[in-house]
Amino acid sequence: MTDSPIRGDGFTIKELFSLLKFRLDPYQREYSWGRKDVKALIDDLTEHFADDWMPGHERREVRRYRPYFLGPIVYYQDDEVAALVDGQQRITTLHLLLLHLRRLAVEAERHEYRGDIAALEPLIADNSFGERAYAIRSDERTPVLDAIFEDKPFSLPADASPSVTNLYERSQELDGLLPESTRDEALPLFIHWLLNRVCLVGINANNRRQGWEIFETMNDRGVQLGPADLLKSFLLRRASNGHNLPRLGEAWGGVLARIDNRAPQAAARFLQALLIGRYAQSADEVTDIGVSFHGWVQENASRRMNLNNAPDFARFIEHDLARLSGRYASLHAATRVLEVNLEPLFYNARNEIDQMPFLLAAINPDDSDAQFRDKASLVAAYLDLMFIRMAVNNRIGKPDDLNADVLPVILDLRACPDIDAVAKVLGRRIAELDVDFTGVKRYGLRADNRSQVRYLLARLTAFVETECGRPNEMARYLDKDEPFEIEHIWANKFERHQPEVKTESVFRVQRNRIGALLLLRKSHNASYQDAPYEQKIEWYRGQNHLAASLHKSTQERNRPFTEGVIRKHRLEKLFHPVARFDMSAIELRQQLYERLCEIIWEPKRLGFILPPAVERETAAQGEPPVAVPSQRVSAAVARRTRAHFGGVTVARLVAVGALRAGDELVLTYKRERYLAHVNEAGQIQLESGEAFESPSPAGSTATGKPTINGWSAWKVRRGDSLTPLHDVRADALSRGLLEVAT
Repeated sequence: MTDSPIRGDGFTIKELFSLLKFRLDPYQREYSWGRKDVKALIDDLTEHFADDWMPGHERREVRRYRPYFLGPIVYYQDDEVAALVDGQQRITTLHLLLLHLRRLAVEAERHEYRGDIAALEPLIADNSFGERAYAIRSDERTPVLDAIFEDKPFSLPADASPSVTNLYERSQELDGLLPESTRDEALPLFIHWLLNRVCLVGINANNRRQGWEIFETMNDRGVQLGPADLLKSFLLRRASNGHNLPRLGEAWGGVLARIDNRAPQAAARFLQALLIGRYAQSADEVTDIGVSFHGWVQENASRRMNLNNAPDFARFIEHDLARLSGRYASLHAATRVLEVNLEPLFYNARNEIDQMPFLLAAINPDDSDAQFRDKASLVAAYLDLMFIRMAVNNRIGKPDDLNADVLPVILDLRACPDIDAVAKVLGRRIAELDVDFTGVKRYGLRADNRSQVRYLLARLTAFVETECGRPNEMARYLDKDEPFEIEHIWANKFERHQPEVKTESVFRVQRNRIGALLLLRKSHNASYQDAPYEQKIEWYRGQNHLAASLHKSTQERNRPFTEGVIRKHRLEKLFHPVARFDMSAIELRQQLYERLCEIIWEPKRLGFILPPAVERETAAQGEPPVAVPSQRVSAAVARRTRAHFGGVTVARLVAVGALRAGDELVLTYKRERYLAHVNEAGQIQLESGEAFESPSPAGSTATGKPTINGWSAWKVRRGDSLTPLHDVRADALSRGLLEVAT
């Protein structure tokens, strides 16, 4: 068989970056992938990795993990470099990911990671005449890549190109997009899986012109049927009676027009959300719909969707799809622009919560406009409340964690005939939550929760402003083009507070507590810099009311604030000026923020109908209804096993007897010792009071280190010896204890 003049070769990521060094021709479009594009790639990679990874696996076991195919790229060889024709977005993002994984491995400061770092570095860059030469040759990108590689601060120049700007912005988001255990515990195995089990096909053209021809053939020639096209074909074929095809085709076209099918994957996202929300009955079916929704419909049209004959299929197209696509379009519009009475949809979209299946589960095609809006607002408000309660209790690493067990809620919503039923079902779900806003007392900023903290500060700030009669500025607070930033009331000057805090560890924790933070415009935030509080407070008085409330003049000459906020919500004991911002002031602000959370997300105020027992208890206490966390490791706590890869939590180890409430934990970092204990709820509780379900964020908060493998770093005291939590877990696994407690 003769060699083909156009070659297609399979590459692992390791082979690709080892054998090829890339160049971008001037005609290439800018690096333009946004956060959603990068997130989709990271989610695909980490989810496939998670299917095979288990705690305790060794690096050599990665060779048995299933491979993952990332698609083709097109290039042509030009001297010693490969000129990319198609695939720049993926290759650039993969290169960023390699840089980020190397930084995580270096920051871990673990001797056994040296080999993992050595595997990454030659793929990221080689040495050319004594200078670092990155795998993607680009002079304009070198400064930002150097800053990432060397973990140094970087300021975008005023004339930075769109590619450089986007490259830097995406690099700053990677840490928040990677699951917690991929950042620490599973890091070395993920590195080797990515390098050796993720593959692409490289199509090697002979020259630039041929590369263009191949690219155009792959993207422009012929009709490429997507999943939505395949579903259309199946539905119309089954709905046809010989005379209605033109009408059905027109109805399908109307569906696509309403959801704006010009946007990439718009039809697929709508159809997946609809099928999951209205028809899926199991977690496996949710997965199947995500993989191949048209295939799932063909297999389940009769069994799940009650489509048995041509009239059934025709009604599904002309009635259900037609009406629900219009509702979906309205919902989607509310996620992009802040709309009165639909604000939670906007908030959930900014928090990257996949809310559409929940919304479509509750909505009926025949709902009136008022019924539709009321249901949508209530369901979105429930997701928002769930998200913020889990966040302040350190129970959520990424928004996707909220969707770990969504099906029971979807099934409940699907069975609701009207808005009252939705309010009661979600009210019962809220009453059953084992988290409330008491977590705010110890909540603070960490390396992995900045977006959540910013969202919480934005909601608190916006609430106070609107209660004072000002407009809702949430869209501005969360808009990166008009940036607001987190302001530390304490400047990063340990020596100023040393007499009170004693150690840098306590200073760091106190400075990052939510009560010591504000949300201010970036320009104002930068101008304060390291000024002492006595100067800052004069600047704060001209900012939003939450910041200005620290100054005595805000309450002396501001009736909208004193009447609309303080007296209306009975906040006299919590909302008062602070002349000296010390630890007691931080504690007071923590209490204030907790109370504001209870007011903002008070279930009855949001329209939920709580069970009668909860209503009576609330009325007796005179406080907003909130669920009280269990003071022991309940069955509900023991079942929280999917929050992190591998399904093992500290609570689960307590539930099976591998750990005990009260066990002392010790972490040593840079010769400083940090103490914690396992509390009654099966969490790791620091000396400062913060409690975490997972060891890694607990370690990060204690040490101030952005990433740390908490399972190895934290050690439980057993008499005179210290045993790493990693070994405690491994012992429980080997004895079969964790197989029993599921």
